[in-house]
Amino acid sequence: MGESNSNGSVATVLRRNWTAMLIAAGATVAVQLGTYFVADGGAGITLLTGLLWIVVAAPVFSAGGRSVIDALLRAGAVIDASVVVLIVLAASGDAIGPVGAIKIYLIFCSVTLAGCSLVLLGRNIASRHVLAAVAVLLMLVVAAGPFWANGIITSSSKPRREHIAFGIRACNPVFSTIECLAAGSGFIWNERPVLYEYTVLGRDIPARSVSWYVTVGMYSIFALTVGAIAAVRRRERYRPGRE
Repeated sequence: MGESNSNGSVATVLRRNWTAMLIAAGATVAVQLGTYFVADGGAGITLLTGLLWIVVAAPVFSAGGRSVIDALLRAGAVIDASVVVLIVLAASGDAIGPVGAIKIYLIFCSVTLAGCSLVLLGRNIASRHVLAAVAVLLMLVVAAGPFWANGIITSSSKPRREHIAFGIRACNPVFSTIECLAAGSGFIWNERPVLYEYTVLGRDIPARSVSWYVTVGMYSIFALTVGAIAAVRRRERYRPGRE
């Protein structure tokens, strides 16, 4: 017959998810604060590691939920636990500040919702785990855009190169997260040795900065669109008269 579309009472929902939520939150705090201390308080590497963890962990934890609310609660535990390291970073230096922390939190939220929306397309837990893997791979491909897109950029006509470069930056949460760092924080992405050597962005091709809210808007629109598709599929599935 398939999974029930009933979420049950609030107490029931929390009872069946609290263990996963605690594990998700605890692991998130451990990874992100652990990186902070290992990096000796370096905001750039701490934020990028935290973003990578969210990209991987949020879809995976959400895939284990029985219902939409279960998936969102589990992914939400990852996001809300990230507030801990953002508070630490905001309080321990001038790298992000309170406003920067809020911007980064919103970036993390939009990325998580986009990943969860893909997961929710699955009709059962097994298919949702497959889609979680797909969501993680897609996000990693997007994050690696500055490397694999070199050929596309250099082979394009000059007027189009800057547009392509802008698109690569706009859909990449790595760039939007780094843009939230305060000037003078000491972390300039295209001066990192690996990035400077292997990407043409910021070196051979001008890479115009993209406001954080552009990235948030793109991922939010994606999440709403895919989420609407998932909702229609669920409604069709549980329509009276269907098995």
